[in-house]
Amino acid sequence: MTRHELFAVGSRHPALMPYHYKECGLDNIYLANGFTIEDMDGDDYVSIENVDGLWKAIGLNLVRDQKTFAPKEIRFLRTQMEMTQAELALLLRVDDQTVARWEKQKCKIPGPADLALRVLFLSSTIAQPEGGELLKHLHEAVRAIVEKDDTAVDDLLFVQRDHHWDAQRGVAVA
Repeated sequence: MTRHELFAVGSRHPALMPYHYKECGLDNIYLANGFTIEDMDGDDYVSIENVDGLWKAIGLNLVRDQKTFAPKEIRFLRTQMEMTQAELALLLRVDDQTVARWEKQKCKIPGPADLALRVLFLSSTIAQPEGGELLKHLHEAVRAIVEKDDTAVDDLLFVQRDHHWDAQRGVAVA
């Protein structure tokens, strides 16, 4: 017997309950649709449509929208990139036990490693093409900052217009 579960999205019919997708290793993932539950000999078996696309969507959401990574999220990203703890540690220039401690919540992942993990995921095969586009925008923003960066410290004059402050460089202040 196969049950197709459909849940409310926008103006669709009311839902009973979304499916709590614990199989990905994260505690906070729910599916509104895109899965089938089959009853086989009294046990429910779940099939996910386009599971690779789902994992990609979860990973992209984590690296774009999550402020800090929970230990399970670090492990999720690492496994989606098909890396061992030692392989990720090598790329982040830390000890493999450091990655294990992050994943076991023994210590927090520091800011530079957090950012590097995000970039590694975005550049990984699973995150394409969306990851590449995000990296392209990041690269353009960094390049623009570097190109206009200089060692001279200009005087800055801030002007308020319509409740918004704007800076003007190189203004002589008497």
